[in-house]
Amino acid sequence: MFRKKLFNLLITTSLLFSSAAICQAKTLTFAVASGTQYSTETNPNHKNYTLGSKVLQGFVDRVNENNYDFVVFLGDNINKSQKNNLYGFLKKIKKIHSPYYLVMGDQDVHKISGISKPDYLQAVIEKNKYQTQKENSYVFYPDKEIAVIVLDNVSSAMPSTHGAFTEKTLKWLDTTLIKNKNKKVIIFQHVPYIEPYEKYSHSLLEKTDYAAIIKRHENILAVISGHYNQDYMVKDEKGIYHICAPALVLTPFYYQEITVKYDKKAFSKAKNFEIEKTLKPAI
Repeated sequence: MFRKKLFNLLITTSLLFSSAAICQAKTLTFAVASGTQYSTETNPNHKNYTLGSKVLQGFVDRVNENNYDFVVFLGDNINKSQKNNLYGFLKKIKKIHSPYYLVMGDQDVHKISGISKPDYLQAVIEKNKYQTQKENSYVFYPDKEIAVIVLDNVSSAMPSTHGAFTEKTLKWLDTTLIKNKNKKVIIFQHVPYIEPYEKYSHSLLEKTDYAAIIKRHENILAVISGHYNQDYMVKDEKGIYHICAPALVLTPFYYQEITVKYDKKAFSKAKNFEIEKTLKPAI
């Protein structure tokens, strides 16, 4: 009888530990699209005009089929910085069922003519119930353990495709990382910190100042960007994943599905997590 009770106790204890382990294991899966370059214009000789609308609709459909935790558009969301393109784009993505957020790209706002940053932001927060912050850089929380930072690093003050941080934005980033030191952080920005290939005209100008901030914080999981139109992922010496997404509008019309897997208990110590990236067809 004693042996039977002991056996039952061991089985019960084992099941409890197994259940606890299962409860601790968590995943966060989201979709990333870069370079959608949506346009309301029609031009049979220009593939961006003819395919952009179809590809974007396909992406919306795929997102709704997969029920992602959230969706991020990484910039160059419209082909030309014009209000009809922006409002057309916002109308199409409004059908996404998951929470979705926009990063500002260098094609989205004016260099010499086009939409100003304040006007772009105002249109977005009017049409997107999820993105309510009245700033170009902002933070949102998809779950209790993770903070997502969206950074504005494009310039509308100069006719250039360089990435550019203002001093105000870098200070805000540093402060926000400190405020969220007990959470793990994913950063989205248009221009990458670590590029998939060298292209001086597309590079980040304040790379040294930005690097200093990244290196002094221990809670960053990944920096995810667009701009270079290439699928890319590398892990740096701190264990931070640097990911670039391909342009959705360019063949073969892929977006990225990214999954963060982690153990909740160990995750508090910035350990025991991994990131998986998969290319998915929009059409």
